[in-house]
Amino acid sequence: GTRSESSSNELAGDFETFLKLLTSQMRNQDPLKPMDSTEFVAQLANFSGVEQQVRSNDRLDQIYTLLAGGNAEGMASWIGREVRAPGKAEFAGNPVDVGITPVADADRTLLVIRNDFDQIVARRSLDAADGRMSWDGRNASGAELPHGTYSFTVESYRGDALLGSQPGTVFSKVTEVRLADGAPQLILAGGGTVALDAVTSIR
Repeated sequence: GTRSESSSNELAGDFETFLKLLTSQMRNQDPLKPMDSTEFVAQLANFSGVEQQVRSNDRLDQIYTLLAGGNAEGMASWIGREVRAPGKAEFAGNPVDVGITPVADADRTLLVIRNDFDQIVARRSLDAADGRMSWDGRNASGAELPHGTYSFTVESYRGDALLGSQPGTVFSKVTEVRLADGAPQLILAGGGTVALDAVTSIR
C-alpha cells in the first residue's frame, strides 16, 4: 500500500494495542494498590490523542482521494468553475441570470429580490414557462440598486394564496471544496456553501 495507508495502519494497530494493554492493566492491578490516578489520567489522554489521530488520518485520506480525482471528475476540478445553485449573486451593473422553479398549478409567480441585509428591495412578475429570468438590478420604480450581493426567492400563487416558495438559482464561482460529514461541500464566492446535489449546472 502507500506510505499514507501504511502509517494509518500502524497508527490504528498502536491504538488497538494501547487499548488492550490499558484494559489488561486495569483488570490485573492489585486491589490494595490501585493504579495511581495521575498516571491513569495521563494514559487516558494518550489514548484519546491516538484515537483522534487515527480519525484525522482517515478524514485526510478521504479528502485526498476526492481532490486527487478518486471520483469521476476529481473534486479539484470544481475549483474556479461556476455552478448554478441556490445562493447569492453579485450585482455589479450587469444583469443577473436567475433560474426559477415555480410550484405546479400556480397562476402567478413572483421573483422576490433581497439585499445582503435580507431586506426586500424588488419584486418582479415572472413567466413560469421560461424557467429563468434576467434581473437588471432595478427596483420596482426602475431605479438601479447599489452594487452588491443579492438573493432571490420564487413565490408561487394561485389567486391570493401562496402555494410555496423556492430559492432562485444563480451562477457562483467555487473557491474551495470541503468535506462535511463525509460529503463534499462547495464553498462559493461570497461565503455561501452548497452540497453537490444542489448544483443544477456548471460552466
